[in-house]
Amino acid sequence: MLSRVAENIYWMARYLERVEDTARLVLATHHAMLDMAPVSRIRPMNWEQLLAITGSREMFFARHLSADEQQITSFLIRDEEYPGSILRGLQQARENFRTTREMFPREGWEFLNRLFLKTRSACTQDIDPANRLEFLEMVINECLMIIGLLDSTMVRDETFSMFRLGRYLERADMVTRILDVRGALMLTREDVVDRPIRNALWLTVLKSLSGDQMYRRRVRPRIRGVDVLAFLLKDKAFPRAFRYGVTGVAQCLELIGGADMAQGIIARIEDRLYLADITRLADNTGLHDFLDGLQILLGELHQTITRTYFDQEVKKTPPAPSAGAESGASSNGMTSTATLSRCLRPPVTTPFTGGTSA
Repeated sequence: MLSRVAENIYWMARYLERVEDTARLVLATHHAMLDMAPVSRIRPMNWEQLLAITGSREMFFARHLSADEQQITSFLIRDEEYPGSILRGLQQARENFRTTREMFPREGWEFLNRLFLKTRSACTQDIDPANRLEFLEMVINECLMIIGLLDSTMVRDETFSMFRLGRYLERADMVTRILDVRGALMLTREDVVDRPIRNALWLTVLKSLSGDQMYRRRVRPRIRGVDVLAFLLKDKAFPRAFRYGVTGVAQCLELIGGADMAQGIIARIEDRLYLADITRLADNTGLHDFLDGLQILLGELHQTITRTYFDQEVKKTPPAPSAGAESGASSNGMTSTATLSRCLRPPVTTPFTGGTSA
């Protein structure tokens, strides 16, 4: 597999996972704000927290004077200049998929293209609270349909491993972000937030990762902060738990091969997770520093994966192709300048770990 093809597959998976996670996060916040509005005079949860989770506060306030519900949700859903929005993420995933269509089942491209066109059409108008719920559920369900199709029809080869690698890394990153903002906030406000409200907030954290039902089944019916932290950080059987995602990354790297340095970083992450005292973290003793350390290691892991797999192609200026020849390849078999300029995407500053434009 060419390194540029592997990179496109990796980023297609990350963008698709990012879109689904963002839609799930906005949807869970939508429900929580409706549920708590009539019963709580204290507002431990607000829409601005979504900007903190996605790391987009600076970009948002550079273009908006105030942060209300409509402006924040519009920014996260349909802002084409924000690399982490749902519309922009689908655009990036679609472009990466388009350049690697021969590696995937034909239906995968059809489903993703359809989702992008539906989302673009919906985003031409303001998505107000009245139709936001239906739109977000559509995005989540369509993403799950694409993932399910690829998971059930793809050969378990390097392409599939690279696809899973991007998904698992993006998912692990999102877990740390949600816990860092919302978990730490609730733990610091135990003295002012009533226990029922606090439990409802922890339930929102679980719903942001589709983990509420599995938590009750695997851990206990009662919601407790220490149990939620342990479940989302250390559970080895829940697919959206941090440990499960890191283990998935390690397995994908093992199947692809040649990533000893990346495996070393994963070993450091696993050691840090194994030695973590969840009870102490649940008392808000070093929770932010612990999660920040995990995010830094994930960033290092991404950079190592990039150096190992994606920065391998020799970039030479080939002889000019003869008239009538395709611009994609030269007479000596090297990748042409036109192909390189199209596929080697310049980096952009994104609010998530790593990121390149399509």
